[in-house]
Amino acid sequence: MDNQRFRDTGETIIDFLDSVLVECPRCQECANITGNPIKQRPKLICSKCGLISTPEIVSYGGSSGEYCGFSLWLKSNCCGNILWVYNKKHLDYLESYVGATLREEFTNINQSLVSRLPYWIKKSQNRESILKCILKLRQKLNN
Repeated sequence: MDNQRFRDTGETIIDFLDSVLVECPRCQECANITGNPIKQRPKLICSKCGLISTPEIVSYGGSSGEYCGFSLWLKSNCCGNILWVYNKKHLDYLESYVGATLREEFTNINQSLVSRLPYWIKKSQNRESILKCILKLRQKLNN
């Protein structure tokens, strides 16, 4: 990943909410919440135990590693914080940002996902540790 360039094109957290992987409250396996809350009411579907549920609370973002009151499937302790992503698309995006040695930010300050990332993710000193955590999350995703 040396000399890789990342160009922020203005994606927001909303762009990653069409499908969010969470822990099923019934069987503790991976479940999927579909439906971007900006467009429609989200619905949790677990292909392992068959649970179908409509979340009462629609919340996203923050630092808790939760979505709509459910624990995210893809989260890990990292650099004294919680590294979390919603899905593979979000994981790929974060990996391309963290792995880049040249980062070009979007011009609209504080509107893009990158502009709202916590400082510990932006610190180049944490790059190697974060990339290791991303690899662990990718392995969990592929199991």
